[in-house]
Amino acid sequence: MLIFRPRRPDILVAGLLAGIAAGGCSKDAGRSPPLEAASSAAAPASAVDSTQSTDTATSTTPPKAAPKPTPADTPAKPRPPVKPNIDPARKPPTTPADTSKAVVAAPAPAGPDQWLKYDAASNTVTIELIGGPHGFQFNGYSNGGGTLTLPSKANVVLNFINKDGTPHSAEVIPGEGPIPNAGGDPGIPRAYTNQLLQGLPQEATDVMRFQVPGSGAYRIFCGVPGHGLSGMWIWMKVDPAVKAPSFGPTKG
Repeated sequence: MLIFRPRRPDILVAGLLAGIAAGGCSKDAGRSPPLEAASSAAAPASAVDSTQSTDTATSTTPPKAAPKPTPADTPAKPRPPVKPNIDPARKPPTTPADTSKAVVAAPAPAGPDQWLKYDAASNTVTIELIGGPHGFQFNGYSNGGGTLTLPSKANVVLNFINKDGTPHSAEVIPGEGPIPNAGGDPGIPRAYTNQLLQGLPQEATDVMRFQVPGSGAYRIFCGVPGHGLSGMWIWMKVDPAVKAPSFGPTKG
């Protein structure tokens, strides 16, 4: 009887161990995965489904409102027809100016007295004396054609302005005797303008302040040589019978 003996026993043992291992792997491959593994594997799918449902609910928004029409899209309302003015000569009303801070002067009276203001309490007469503006005149009068009448003892403020292109001045002289050729001593102290002989240029002004006596007759004349003789003078009379000053054409 022949007995076979392997020359390498270690190879035989290794082959047996490999066969046992292979048989165990083949048996595990046919088994189903444990419950825990199956649930963990299914979890990502449910998470994805819940995320998708949330996103779908969030993305659902109410519809936007329609844009409002712009002024260009809105048709303009028809304006009512303008009624014609019945009176063609009537001017449209104007917006009054703001006079809350401005001092509004009282309107000047019509007629020659427009140049006069009178304060009866202080017996003060303020007069605007205008030289020119057309030739040798005072307030439009010449050769004694105008008369300034004052109350007794009146305080006079005479505002002189030259509106003529020729230089003029003003001086109060006595009412008696001939008209002098040029200015000299006044009939009432301080009753004369600056540059009496030279005359003030056009638009220049000066102020005379003096007090008249109880009565008397005087002249206001231009002191520039030759102007008084050419007719540039008017009357100034002090009348104790009058209660207020006046200015106008000479009477009588």
